[in-house]
Amino acid sequence: MLVAAGDGHSRWLKVMRELKRRGLVDLVYPEFFDDKDLLIARRWGAYLRKLRRYADAARVAVWPDYCYDERLKTRFSVVWVFPLHHRSELDFALKVADYVGFPNRDDLRDYGLAWFFEQKRAYGFRTWLLGVKPRHLETGVLRRFEACDVTGASLRGFLGRGWKNMNDVEVWESFLRRIKAARASTLDPWL
Repeated sequence: MLVAAGDGHSRWLKVMRELKRRGLVDLVYPEFFDDKDLLIARRWGAYLRKLRRYADAARVAVWPDYCYDERLKTRFSVVWVFPLHHRSELDFALKVADYVGFPNRDDLRDYGLAWFFEQKRAYGFRTWLLGVKPRHLETGVLRRFEACDVTGASLRGFLGRGWKNMNDVEVWESFLRRIKAARASTLDPWL
């Protein structure tokens, strides 16, 4: 399971870098390039300028939400994660993305997990869970993905800890060990 940590507060990024050193996080911002604030605001130009600034460090980047300009694929030497919000975007995602991302919130997509994995079986794309949450571990959903990313919000609710432990290396280590232990089940093709 590839685990990435996107942009966040400097203290949190320091925690993620330590956890990368311990082998629990594979990519830390800007290696995993994501700027949720700019993407939500659809400030694609600002997002792409920022990505250009970090071009030497960025290895994986989230494709700008609702942006359908194929030229981006060749403008940056990164692995792209396309956040699939609508079923109708799948054809485009298959053209440009290295991973198809599954937004963690139901209100950010017009399809469910079953449809997403039916499409994976049909087209063979690699899967990314955008914004892992404790419930993904509890329900076993995470095992079905090849990669995921964590944010400060990922920890909220884990072991009832809330926000106050967001910068606690040991709490994150416990959470990330569970993520890293998630392996694809041999039953997944049948589910």
